[in-house]
Amino acid sequence: MYEKFLTNLISNLKYTHNIKVFLFKIYLILDIRLNSEFEVILKKVEEKITILFYNTISLRVQSLLEHIGSSILYLSSKKNQLRAYVEKHKIAEKLEDALNSCLDKLPEEPFSFLAAKLLELAPPPVVDHLHGRQILDSRGNPTVEVDVYCKINGEVKLMARSSAPSGASTGSSEALELRDKDEKTYLGKGVLKACKNVDEKISPVLEGKELKSLVLLDEIMCKTDGTELKTKLGGNSITACSFALATAGAKLLDQPLFMYLAENFYGKENMPSKFTLPVPMVNILNGGKHAGGKLKIQEFMIVPSKDIPFSQRLKNVTTVYHHLGKLLVKRYGVSAKNLGDEGGFAPLLDTADEALEAIEEAIKSAGFTVGTDIRLAMDAAASEFYDEKTQKYEIVEGEWVTTEELVDWWVALVERHPAICSIEDGLHETDYKGWISMQEKLGDKIMLVMDDVTTSNPRLIKQGIEEKWANSLLLKINQIGTIMEGFEAVRLIHNELQGNVIVSHRSGETTNSVIADLAVGVGAGYIKTGATARGERTCKYNRLLQIEEYLKSKEML
Repeated sequence: MYEKFLTNLISNLKYTHNIKVFLFKIYLILDIRLNSEFEVILKKVEEKITILFYNTISLRVQSLLEHIGSSILYLSSKKNQLRAYVEKHKIAEKLEDALNSCLDKLPEEPFSFLAAKLLELAPPPVVDHLHGRQILDSRGNPTVEVDVYCKINGEVKLMARSSAPSGASTGSSEALELRDKDEKTYLGKGVLKACKNVDEKISPVLEGKELKSLVLLDEIMCKTDGTELKTKLGGNSITACSFALATAGAKLLDQPLFMYLAENFYGKENMPSKFTLPVPMVNILNGGKHAGGKLKIQEFMIVPSKDIPFSQRLKNVTTVYHHLGKLLVKRYGVSAKNLGDEGGFAPLLDTADEALEAIEEAIKSAGFTVGTDIRLAMDAAASEFYDEKTQKYEIVEGEWVTTEELVDWWVALVERHPAICSIEDGLHETDYKGWISMQEKLGDKIMLVMDDVTTSNPRLIKQGIEEKWANSLLLKINQIGTIMEGFEAVRLIHNELQGNVIVSHRSGETTNSVIADLAVGVGAGYIKTGATARGERTCKYNRLLQIEEYLKSKEML
């Protein structure tokens, strides 16, 4: 029965240089279960070799025969090792199960199916290490970028990369943005200490952890830091890690990032069958710290109707943006079209009425109806024009008003411009009586948005809900540190306040688009990510267009 085999063996023998390897391969080809029969075959091989090659290669044959003798002992030992290995890992049973499953389903690509089945048996991918580096944000200041490396099937691979944003007007209760404070390097704004914390303090505690649960990973980082405001490791290092870990988890599970975030937010069993796209609140005109003129209010925004698809919303606000640019140039000169930090125009205007009237004119010029097609919103960043000693506000340059006067000023402004649908940070972050008064007078008419007053901190949000400061929340992950803590903030607003959540960027941004996926994943009603200009802003809008297309294709919108 082995004659054909022996003939082929002899014909190829002259090309063999390592007889042990050669014979071992023969052994495996024949049957791993052969015992004494194998020795019989080897003896036949020996006889054939002797007859055919005695006259020409007798010395080589003699050497081969010596190798054969030692190989029999080697193979006998190896056979026992192989049998033990196969039994220990239940390889035969696992292969049989995979093959049976394939034959049951008869997939079009059987080998792809088998490969996937066998991969399910492999150990799950885990974090191998994280690496932090210093990069530049959109304002030219350093920020932290983090690479996540995972161990997959025994190999270490770069799985994801993300970065932390940075704010200009910041609340006093925000997570610490750890800076090097070396004036010789980036004017003291370097983040090498934060990057070092990623490598030396965060990476070791995450090594070997699976990425299915972002909440668990974020919890580990929070416990490692041990402070509410991340003063030991730096909020910037932790936020960059949280963003990068979320991105890595989604990639490993072959999910869109918004789906991965939704599973972590709702729980796999409570996932919604349909998703919504947030309404963009588009920065169109800048003042305050984002611009540099006399205009005290920091941002003037336009908000499209929620009753049209996201792509149409984006088209409408972009059209108004360009019409406003033309109007400003015509009215104030070419320099009026200069851009602020977030892509909005930064003309040298003096009052809020002047800014709002220009925007209203641009809306009409673009062919839309003010208050129906396009509404108005503002981020006052009132803490920036508040004097803590006198406890007064400079809402117009040179004119100082009390809390009560400022609240009345806001009420009158809304009456003059009824298209206003939202005011963010209308009062100083600790002017709680003023917040309560403004909520009483305007809370049933427009969104009053907590930003600096709560800094996305669940503890402060609870206080704000109990004391009725406002009816909506601005969510900035880097204010509190991790996406997990952001989840808690959203639940408080949705469950206890039944209010609106606005997921927000910062003035110093990078080209990651995590917040776009976050807004969809947690069901935020709105997103605030700057003008429809500048790459670090438009990448978020473009990501939302991609998500919209995906949801439509899956009938999940």
